[in-house]
Amino acid sequence: MLLYKYFPPARIASFRDCLIRFTQYGDFNDPFELNPHINKLAEENEIRAIVERDFVKIIEEEYCKNPIISAFISKENFISLAITHQESVKDAVIGMEPDVVKLLPGMLQKTANSLIGALSLSEICDHELMWSHYAEEHKGFVVGFDSAHQFFNQQKSSVDELRHPRKIEYRDRPPVINLMKTTGTELFFVKSSRWEYEAEWRMLLPLSEATAIIKKDPYAIHLFKFPTQSVKKIILGARTTDENKTIVREMLAGYEYSHIELYQAQLESSSYGIIIEKENG
Repeated sequence: MLLYKYFPPARIASFRDCLIRFTQYGDFNDPFELNPHINKLAEENEIRAIVERDFVKIIEEEYCKNPIISAFISKENFISLAITHQESVKDAVIGMEPDVVKLLPGMLQKTANSLIGALSLSEICDHELMWSHYAEEHKGFVVGFDSAHQFFNQQKSSVDELRHPRKIEYRDRPPVINLMKTTGTELFFVKSSRWEYEAEWRMLLPLSEATAIIKKDPYAIHLFKFPTQSVKKIILGARTTDENKTIVREMLAGYEYSHIELYQAQLESSSYGIIIEKENG
């Protein structure tokens, strides 16, 4: 299956170097990305079970963080005293949950933006709005990637949420998340049905594995090396300049890129459609 990436003309140089950006969610054009509707950490019985299981660890951490308490009471006596009030501690943790839930989306966004980058691809290569929005008013180009190539199949295990394309789920309403029971799909692969025309697939990679990093505020650009063999076709936009057409044609004349087929997008004025025609030669 081919999956397509729309590029503005300025990205020709980085594409020629086989570098592609995996973008932080905070730099996406949809502000609802990674802004989940979290309604609870967990069910009350689950919170009580967690506190009971890790009770001593929680109390030790609080003891070590507070030098005033440690000056007046030993750790052992502090833990013994806390155990006698264990139910009250559980109630206090449950009472704190609404305030913690309010902080979670911001914490999740900050953490994800520092760790994960996403590559957005599409099943569609001839959508007029996408050519306009993502390929600089049809002046850019579209690349067709082979999703069966190893580059798109790097999972470390069968439950790995990263390193392979996942189809976006489009819904009329965002998922209501119980953080203890949520999935990677609900957090990273759900969008409003208003975006359904993009037919998006998305692949996540750790930013720490980037080939190159370009400093930029507020989010650095993380570039990843991709194999030329993962590319099957390039489509030039209807408004691609003659200069950029020459750059692409000269690039494809090289041995490393010679397997890539070149196409040209043409506007069909009678239907508002886009015709993709293969170039000869």
